[in-house]
Amino acid sequence: MQCSKSLYLYKYFIQKRDAISSEQQAIFNRGNNVGLLAQKLFPGGTDATPAKRSNNIAAVENTKKLIESGVEVIYEAAFQHNQVLAILDILVKKDNQWYAYEVKSSTKISPTYLLDASLQYWVITNSGIPLADISLIIINNQYIRKGNVDLNGLFSIKSVLKEALNNQTLVEENIFRSKSVVDTPAEPDVKIGEQCFSPYTCDFMGNCWKNVPPNSIFEITGVKKSELFDLYNKGFKTIEQIPEKNELDKNANIHIQAIKQKQAIVDKAAVSNFLNKITYPLFFMDFETFMPAVPLYEHTKPYQHLPFQYSLHYKKDKNAPLQHFEFLAEPDVDPRKAFLSALLKDTEAEGTILVYDILMERNVLNGLKKDFPEFISEIENRLSRMVDLVQPFQERSYYHPAMKNSFSIKNVLPALVPELNYSNLKIASGSVAMIAFENLKKETDMFRILETKEQLLEYCKMDTLAMVKVFEVLEREIV
Repeated sequence: MQCSKSLYLYKYFIQKRDAISSEQQAIFNRGNNVGLLAQKLFPGGTDATPAKRSNNIAAVENTKKLIESGVEVIYEAAFQHNQVLAILDILVKKDNQWYAYEVKSSTKISPTYLLDASLQYWVITNSGIPLADISLIIINNQYIRKGNVDLNGLFSIKSVLKEALNNQTLVEENIFRSKSVVDTPAEPDVKIGEQCFSPYTCDFMGNCWKNVPPNSIFEITGVKKSELFDLYNKGFKTIEQIPEKNELDKNANIHIQAIKQKQAIVDKAAVSNFLNKITYPLFFMDFETFMPAVPLYEHTKPYQHLPFQYSLHYKKDKNAPLQHFEFLAEPDVDPRKAFLSALLKDTEAEGTILVYDILMERNVLNGLKKDFPEFISEIENRLSRMVDLVQPFQERSYYHPAMKNSFSIKNVLPALVPELNYSNLKIASGSVAMIAFENLKKETDMFRILETKEQLLEYCKMDTLAMVKVFEVLEREIV
């Protein structure tokens, strides 16, 4: 439904599909793991998955045989009707009626999930299995772990039968349309557009966007996609081509101006006002967290940010040598108390604590106040000293064209300090760091464990070193 060209390419030219990123693969893996755990809500079932997972005909046949033999709980039940395949997570027979359950690792039901369930309902019921109900099983984000995981508390089961029934005509119409797409001999001529990003980023961006020029207008972030495509379709392909008078907002126009002038735009008064908030001694602080869907530790919730690592760079005064402190938790224990104790000790000295994009660090510390109330006064002291280094970039008080209208540290650092960037790091983003730490829990190779720990420390240290170097650029601006 997202794009007929994407459907066609997926059917006939799957080799053109973009490589799956490690972050996306982690999301897939999490979904699979949550799905397996949800099966325990209906124990004793039989898995219909064939020996060769891609053999869909065998999956459908296995399901049919299990139903005919009287099996009442089937995992990965497969059905086919009118050339359309649907594989359901859990099929259950209760009181001689069938109930369908689809598992999602999300905490909310999206319109996409409702369409998914509607298609499942259409295929299953038209295959000859009447459904008394169809439900989505999602994560209950209000669940707090106490002792062993309570599956009935962790999962919420929501009937979506009403929505599925309402969508049956829509399903039939889209099946008819989709068949006409894959039956045509030529690839659909679909121009790039908003559909490339909604509801998900398309798997064929690399194929369809290969002719978009460098420095294109799509490098302007923070602007509605509809506005950018409106410009693009009017012939304005690059930023340099955008006219002086346009409908874009102030921040986008600062970016355009910087690109055209090929130099940074600096509001020295605003930068000076920001620096006046900061007093030495000075800490540069960064946290890394992970967010397990299923709570691992006592008194934690699904997808709670759990801090496992920090880096601190410290300068006693402007001319003092740079010092570094760091912490990395052991992967097999609850990291929170050890993290907090080490952090409070390393930040005992007075002075401003600089963070970059303060929301996560603030939320983590506020969460730790609830978890460890005996440290409330010390945590509040650290919170009161925190200043967000992102502010002058977010407000465009300092704007360099190489930032590409983004205030992420990954863009700001190479723009302001070209000799430094993240490209040589094995772990180069917070999401990859999260995955790497979670993977340590099941890693048995000691050499790989040591290597991963070293890479995690190197990445987090780079984040705070980046802050130091960026701050030094700001200081030089008001000399």
